[in-house]
Amino acid sequence: MPGHNGSESGPKSVEAAEPGPIFKWETLCEAGPYRLRYKEPVHGKLFEVKLTCGRKVTVFRADEEEFYFCHGLTFGGKDAPGGPVSPFSGEDVRTILEYHYRPVDPESHAVGGDILIWWRASGGTSHSAILLNPVVELGRNYLDYRSVLRSKNGVLPEADMTLQQLIDAPDGYGESYTVFRRR
Repeated sequence: MPGHNGSESGPKSVEAAEPGPIFKWETLCEAGPYRLRYKEPVHGKLFEVKLTCGRKVTVFRADEEEFYFCHGLTFGGKDAPGGPVSPFSGEDVRTILEYHYRPVDPESHAVGGDILIWWRASGGTSHSAILLNPVVELGRNYLDYRSVLRSKNGVLPEADMTLQQLIDAPDGYGESYTVFRRR
């Protein structure tokens, strides 16, 4: 657990060069209708799209064409031509991570623009967010709870939240996360 005592090295936000998209949008191909099972269901379609590495993943696009969830924010799907899309499953997220990201270890080396992925006990992903302002206390190898991330929780709008808020979120993201950096 990140401690809150001792001297702080301060924010380490670094503007990294913006890499290009990981999706080859010209390959976006409809796979069929789908309904996300939220309290208020979200109707839309599943699509397959190739990544720049050549692998295919499945993404979701809502019929309303404005809805996207955390993985759409984290991996750039919110900027898809024709409306936002979100990588659909934990398997799709693992494929994106394997071919386009690398773990940051120790996490104290995280910089602004890195992403955090929360894992379920089953091995799937429960949430992802973009690190905006990492805070690491001197001598620690992990992010402090005061680190700020951009998050998109389900149907809620994007918001800047502290790591503490995401760990304690009503959806129960918890402390089982990994920091990744774009290759």
